[in-house]
Amino acid sequence: MSHSWINHHAWFSRRHVLLASGPAFGKALPQRRRAPIEQSTESAITRLQQLLAQSPRGRFGIDTLQLMIGAPWVRYTVLPWQDNLKRDADWQGYARVLLGQQYGVGTETWRIQVAEGVYGRPRLAAAMDQGLYQTLVDMAKSQKLRLTQCAPLLTTAINRHHKSLKGKEFALLLIEAEHSTCVFWRSGWRASVTLPFALNPRPDGEMIAALVRDAAMLVSDFMPRQVYVVSSDIQLSALTAEGVSLQVLGGVHPRFAWPADWREAAEPVLAGQP
Repeated sequence: MSHSWINHHAWFSRRHVLLASGPAFGKALPQRRRAPIEQSTESAITRLQQLLAQSPRGRFGIDTLQLMIGAPWVRYTVLPWQDNLKRDADWQGYARVLLGQQYGVGTETWRIQVAEGVYGRPRLAAAMDQGLYQTLVDMAKSQKLRLTQCAPLLTTAINRHHKSLKGKEFALLLIEAEHSTCVFWRSGWRASVTLPFALNPRPDGEMIAALVRDAAMLVSDFMPRQVYVVSSDIQLSALTAEGVSLQVLGGVHPRFAWPADWREAAEPVLAGQP
């Protein structure tokens, strides 16, 4: 059955690009595809193009593409509140300085996104390579797709679960296949850090708590009693750990809810593969 309008959702992880394509309206399940990628922009873009070429298209030519960018393609920092920063460009410039200090590299080629926030509270910033972003924009145009979103994975997870993030202080742990990103909240975002994560398909609560403690030590921050956990890369159920309340919120996005959704995803032989 042909649909009038298809929404494509793509997720760049370290080793795969995942694509879920489904009608904008109705309850039909999306078509899921995945492809392995190397740690290069060219590889990631090529695989996404190939997956899109094999995905359904709508009749009216108004299909959309939403992108989620995971680690290591994106980096994060927390910006302390500054009364003298009035414009978005001011906050982006401030973020560029802090990101350069935090990661010890030049940021001239980075695209900076600063999340909206409440007046007087720190703001979360994310950065990705400007060249990668522009290539994605150009690719969407060439595919006749409207690029409606290109968002960091952590921002996507926060936006989906923000109503569940309660309390004056807590940590949010985003677990990906080979990385984990932890952000700390105490009446506002305080610090963020991304750590390598050795993928365990079913980590226990003590392992999760230890990961958050390591993150807290690295950013010289507090160890909260409340930890929220989000992941679409590993299957999580109820978690318990001594001295910590662990609450599993679910996946990062409805189209990428659980790993089980992708075990049988189509992974066709693509150009460049033996």
